[in-house]
Amino acid sequence: MRRLAIGAIGTIAALLVLALPAPASFDPHFAVITKNVESHQDGDRTRFRDKLIQVGNRDNQIGRLQGHCREHRRKFRCKVLAHLNGEVGGAGFLRINGNLGPHDQRLNVVGGTGDFVGVAGKAVLAGPRGARVELSLVR
Repeated sequence: MRRLAIGAIGTIAALLVLALPAPASFDPHFAVITKNVESHQDGDRTRFRDKLIQVGNRDNQIGRLQGHCREHRRKFRCKVLAHLNGEVGGAGFLRINGNLGPHDQRLNVVGGTGDFVGVAGKAVLAGPRGARVELSLVR
């Protein structure tokens, strides 16, 4: 009886492991579409919240971001925190900082959580008003 119970527990544990969803895989190169949800200007600082939409399927929200930019010497110093749900790129948060100017549409990825632990790289704004963001990450 004892052997049967131990065998059953082992079988149940194996089935539970197989039933768990596989962790999202890390993709170092991907793009997202941003769609502004809310923005607020306070002096020289603009705070914003955006939805992140899957490229090629504008009905699929794959994450969100929030941040702020402060005007400084004809450039904007920005700090952004993006969350991705794992459908594209990976699952977790990305910290993105940098300066945006007339000829500089690149921000630096300076770390993250989840699938993005230990990453660095760049986020390049493209398209009208930076609606498309191309991410290139390294570990």
